[in-house]
Formats: sequence, C-alpha cells, structure tokens
Amino acid sequence: MSKPVQLRSFKTPYPNPYDYGNWRACPGLVKSEELDKIVAESDQDRKTYSNRLVYCSQTDLAWVVCLHKAGVLDAPTASALLRGLQKLLDSGEYGQGGENSLIPVLDGDEDLASLINLGRTMQEPMSRLQMRDMLVNFFGHFHEFMGTVLDFAEKNTDAIMPGHTHFSQANPITLANYALSIYDSMDRGLEQLELSYKLVNKNSGGCGATSGTAWPVDREWMTKLLGMDELLEVTYDCEASQDHTMHMMFSIANIAATLSKLTMDVEIWSLEEIDMMRIDPKFSGVSSMMPQKCHNGEITENLRDVICDLLGAATAGLTRIKGEPHADVLAMYFFPEKGLESLITGKEVIRRSEVMLRNLHTNPKKMLRLVKDGYSCMTEVVVHMVKELGYGGRRAHRICATLTRIAREREIKAPDLTGELLDEAAGACGEEAPKLSTETLQKCLDPVEFIRSHNNTGGPAPEETARMVAARREALADARSRQKDRQQRIAEGKKLLQNEIEAIYGAEA
Repeated sequence: MSKPVQLRSFKTPYPNPYDYGNWRACPGLVKSEELDKIVAESDQDRKTYSNRLVYCSQTDLAWVVCLHKAGVLDAPTASALLRGLQKLLDSGEYGQGGENSLIPVLDGDEDLASLINLGRTMQEPMSRLQMRDMLVNFFGHFHEFMGTVLDFAEKNTDAIMPGHTHFSQANPITLANYALSIYDSMDRGLEQLELSYKLVNKNSGGCGATSGTAWPVDREWMTKLLGMDELLEVTYDCEASQDHTMHMMFSIANIAATLSKLTMDVEIWSLEEIDMMRIDPKFSGVSSMMPQKCHNGEITENLRDVICDLLGAATAGLTRIKGEPHADVLAMYFFPEKGLESLITGKEVIRRSEVMLRNLHTNPKKMLRLVKDGYSCMTEVVVHMVKELGYGGRRAHRICATLTRIAREREIKAPDLTGELLDEAAGACGEEAPKLSTETLQKCLDPVEFIRSHNNTGGPAPEETARMVAARREALADARSRQKDRQQRIAEGKKLLQNEIEAIYGAEA
C-alpha cells in the first residue's frame, strides 16, 4: 500500500491571485480579457440587431410617409401614426413591432394602428434593414482585420520558412508570402460580401404579399427614404426569394473556412517539436493535470469551434429552403434570422482571428534552421543542371530525387551534402555524374538565395513582397472609402425621412 497523503497548512490566500479560473492562462500571467469582451459584444449584437420592434418601426415610418405622399393618409392621421412609431423607437423596448406593438401606444386604437399595414406585408424590408446594419458593422471590423494581416506580412518579409505540399517540405516561402495568401483570400471574401450587401440593400417594401398594392404608393420613394440602393422590382420576388440571405451566409462561410485553415497551421507550427511560433501565453490554456502544458488551443481550437457553428449554419440554411415552394412560407419568413446569426458569428470569428494574429510571436531563426536542414531547395539544383550542364529536366530530377533519398537514409542534412554525394546519386540511377563542386551545390541549396532569386510577380522576394503589401494597402483604403459611401447613403436616407416626417407634422399644424 502507498503512504497516505498528509496535507500541510499554508497561509496562501484562496483563491490564489495567480489562478485564473478554468486554468485559462499560464501560471503567473494575467489572462487577457480580449476574448471575453468579444463574446460579450456578440451577445450585445444579438440583442441590438434582432430587435424586430426597431426595424419594423423604421420600416413603418417610411411607409406612413409614402402613404401620406400618395394621398392615402391625411396629415393628422399620418402624424398620429408617426408619433406613435417614434414613441415605440424611443422606448428602448425589445419586441416584434408592427400593429400589435403600436396599438397600446395609440391608446388601444386598433383601426388607426392597422393603417401602417395598408398594401404591404410586415416583413419586408424589415429583415433587410437588420442585415444591412449588421453588414455595415461587420465591414468595419473586417477592414481592421485585413489591415492587421498586412501589418503581419510586412513584419515578416524576411521570415523564411518551409513551404509544404501534402504535408511534406516543398520549397522555401516567407511567412509574409503565406500571410498575403490569407489576405487575398479575405479580399476575395470582401468582394463577395460587398456583392451580398448590394443584394441585401434592395427595397422590397410595398410588395403586398404577392402582387403589390392598388394604393398609389411610390415604391422608389420608399427606397430613398430607407437609404437603400435600388428597388426590388418584381413584387412576387420580394417575399418568395431569400437568395440574398443565402449569398451572404456563404460569403461569410467562405471567409471562415480560410481562417479555420489558418488556425490549424498556427497550432501545428506552434508544436514544441516545431516551435516556429507561439501565441502569447496570456491566451494559452493550462492542463488541469499536467503543469508543463501551456498550449495554444485556448484560442485556436475555440476559434475553429465557432467556425464549425458558422459553416454548419450555412449548410443548414441551404437544407432549410431546398424543399420549400418558391413562395411566401414560414421557411422564408424566418430565414433572415439565420443570416443575421451568421453575420454576428462571422464578426466574432474575424475579431478572434485578429487577436490571434496580433499576439503571434514568431521564431525566424528556428524557421530558417528547419528550411536549411531540409531539402526544399533541391529544385534549384535541378535548375542549375538544366541551365548550366545541359541535363534534361526529368534526368536532373531523377538524380536529385535519388540524392534526397540517400541523404534521408543516411540522416545527412542539406548543409552537409557534397558534390561527391550528388555524383554517387547519379551513378545509383545509371546517369552521368554532374561533377558539381560542393560549393556550387551548397549555393543552390541556400534558402536565403532561393528567396532572393524568386522575385517574379507574386514571389516571396522581399522587394516583391513590399510592392504587393503597398498595392494591397491602397486597395484596402479604397474598400474603406466604399464603406464610408455606404454609411453616408444610409445617413442621407435617415435625414430625408426625418425631414419628411417634420414636414407632415408642420402640415398638421
């Protein structure tokens, strides 16, 4: 039998000030609260953008103005409705909006409240306004993240590392070139998402439920009052279709899929056996049992978990609508809620990724050592043999592949390869010995020289990297300018709507 455990008494206070709940941070380090704040902001976004009362009331304000302009409502009636709707908005309450919310504000006058629904269905374009506002919010954070990716690339222009294909060393790359690949994927995602915004920001108001309305309402005027880009013209399309929501969900899912791969790469490269980089330990998790563990999974694995929810939502959305008729049915009615949730989760993914990248500490010396010890510059030996010695490409490839096999079998690293070993490899596959000097062979195998010489368009050479970063900063500035244009158009619509409301109040007086 083992000796019984006998505990001593200690004066250390409980809880220990160096403990940070659930083993969330490495011992002795204060846990970062950034991720907790991001989760809290997601919860707040759900409350803000899912409040139908706000977006229904905004839609109703514009519709009442249109009904008044069409002569359907006189100034006193329109004013009473507008004041009631404004009172709803000012209340800060959370609810469904529409007639049922307005009736109590109008002292139980059901008939007066029902006028806001003349010639239109309650849904449209309320859900489009919800998604539009959240998209504008998303764009701001997405631009910030894209800027962080460019900063990371610029910082790591000279960080030479192994490039991999099929989990084997391929050719040397730089961490900057890898980061620019992530950036360009984000940029393509931005292009898709800006198209999603265009599809979302169409006015579907005044569509009735299928056939529009016989009331002489100017739907184009409503489009301007809501700051929308254009009118969704075909009335049946307004309720029957949700392809704009589906497009938006898959645009976000496409962005998230790339970021999921990024987190996996970071986690692999952070393995102690590889140690090319580490996330700042204030974000690291500690095992409840093994005190030596201070791992990156706290941020990378949790991020992939959130991304799984996002990708699942896109798939579920497609499944939800595939078996439905092309008509106004409940699947279409509730579908925008799924789109809104995808946007909120997508923003959380972007913000978590931005935190990860800002707190990623790289180890360039270890990266370069891994490249030098490997054989990823062997392609340059092939190039030299073709250009300088007249070997055919396949023949040179055969000799160099044999040299690599021999080196691995004998555990000879690339810096220790010699011209004599290359000749031996040629003989082993029945080819003429190249008789390269060891000095020439080692120059071909130098990863620094490899990166310097790969200066064609898009290559990893430092000067080409600098050019690409600068070009992308200009493009990002243009994207931010487009964001300002979107915000300005919305603001102009709100100002126009408020002016029209004030004019109706004035006409009543």
